[in-house]
Amino acid sequence: MSKSSPQDWGAPDGSRGAPSAEPVSGGPAPWGATLTRPKIRDRVLGIDPGSLHLGYGVIELSSDRLAHVASGVISPKSAWVFADRLKFIFEGLSEVHERHAPSSMALEDIFVYKNPRSVFKLAEARGVAILAAALNGVQVYEYAPQLIKNAVCGNARAEKSQIAFMVGKLLNLTVKLATDASDALAASICHAGQSPRATIERAPGLATKGRAKSWRGLTPQDLANLGYKVENAPK
Repeated sequence: MSKSSPQDWGAPDGSRGAPSAEPVSGGPAPWGATLTRPKIRDRVLGIDPGSLHLGYGVIELSSDRLAHVASGVISPKSAWVFADRLKFIFEGLSEVHERHAPSSMALEDIFVYKNPRSVFKLAEARGVAILAAALNGVQVYEYAPQLIKNAVCGNARAEKSQIAFMVGKLLNLTVKLATDASDALAASICHAGQSPRATIERAPGLATKGRAKSWRGLTPQDLANLGYKVENAPK
């Protein structure tokens, strides 16, 4: 399984999907308070499920940029009994969650095979991946294969070689990835394209009704809900 060194990101307490912070630059803060601005960052884990080869790919969203964090293939031995293969996959994915702390996971929706036995094995491998995500508090999203292909290649019938090429271009990769890993990254890229960017207008939990036109339209509670650290604000 391919690994990369974990990177420091997110909240100081290590919570998943939380923004890290940097001082606000330029302009006075509202109500004379001191604000610390969060860097909006999010990590998405993409999965290409399989009981013999399960691909994974982690990307990071920072503002309007996508960056490759880690990718690889978890491959249990074909001679193992099926239960041991699933256990190996689960342990591998649990390590990926621990090392890279994704806040969401994306994978292909299940589709019909000619061989029903293959469907069952794929479904069980998907179940293990979903369980690993759930145990780590990670939200799971499923996308039709055609949607993933269209999101990455602009063609719902794109071949695997086309997907691998576009994934490399979009993430500025200089090495050739295994097919399972590039398919997993394609799922994470698709999810990134479906997710609204975290902005003041779209962020959940605002106390202020409607969309604020400026910082001065936000209350201290609004900014706290957005992940800003508010200090010395008048009560």
